[in-house]
Amino acid sequence: MGFKQKLSKAMITKAGPSRIKGMIAKQKSLSNHPAMLLPTSTSPTRFEIPFEMLKLLKERNDIEMRQVFPIRQMLSIMRNINLSVDSLSKNPSIPSTSASVEFLEQLKDFANSLGVGPFEFVKLPTDLIFQDFGVIYDNAIIIALEMSKEKIDKAPSQDTIDMVFGTYDELGIAANKIADFLREQGYAAQADHPLGGLVLFPPLAQKAGIGRVGKHGLLITPEFGPRVRLAAVYTSIQNLPFADTNYHDWIDEYCKICGICIKQCPPQAILEEAVTHDTGRITNITQQSCFEYFTQFYGCSICVKVCPFSNAGDTYERLKVVIEKRI
Repeated sequence: MGFKQKLSKAMITKAGPSRIKGMIAKQKSLSNHPAMLLPTSTSPTRFEIPFEMLKLLKERNDIEMRQVFPIRQMLSIMRNINLSVDSLSKNPSIPSTSASVEFLEQLKDFANSLGVGPFEFVKLPTDLIFQDFGVIYDNAIIIALEMSKEKIDKAPSQDTIDMVFGTYDELGIAANKIADFLREQGYAAQADHPLGGLVLFPPLAQKAGIGRVGKHGLLITPEFGPRVRLAAVYTSIQNLPFADTNYHDWIDEYCKICGICIKQCPPQAILEEAVTHDTGRITNITQQSCFEYFTQFYGCSICVKVCPFSNAGDTYERLKVVIEKRI
């Protein structure tokens, strides 16, 4: 481990815990508000990446961290997670609940001006809210932001992890700006940051019709494949045009005949056969194996790099034709 890595590790292990603990406590405090929507008994428990990473680095002498964490982006991410909670006080006391088609188009145009896309509306099932957390409404706007293919193709690398944190930061800022835009028009809103979200985003985005969760457990979109990060904004608008059809179900069949992410995963953490839980949720990876490698090797991202859908362009349509010919 080089000097920069040792310094980065020291900063995270010594200065990080109190900041992270306070941030998570602030997020969890929302569940104490009587108006909040709460998780169900079958809701998942959030895997707290920062604490699990700190624990791993402290307890395991065989874990060697190669990356230098981008501290500036990390601090910005924490500021914007805190802002997503603090800004709830700016919501109107009697918020509007109906929006015109014209306003929803303006909202989408505003999001696109921030670089966001895809952008869809979806009804949030409460069993996707993480245990111990809460959200203000089940009317959700799910948003995505592309990760650079050039940087993903370098995975695992310092360039890749720097880009990933930059994408998290940019999308978190955009989510807060979209929430502010809604408040300015008289609606209540709550931004949900892509890093440390209150909700399990991939199945929510799948429900919205943005894409399909692949064998690697990541959402595959037609535009960018799995090279996206996801966030959400919850709002008082009750007449959102929710998607009720997913045109991407065929991706399941492609993943069955592909399996390149399984073969290329360094710690062999992607399951050949996904596990379906009693709740209906699906587990695609062995979390501990993935996380140990993720911690040491720049947040990895190899499964994103090797996924054929990451090539974008006309890849989605070409692969769809392959599956249609087999049916």
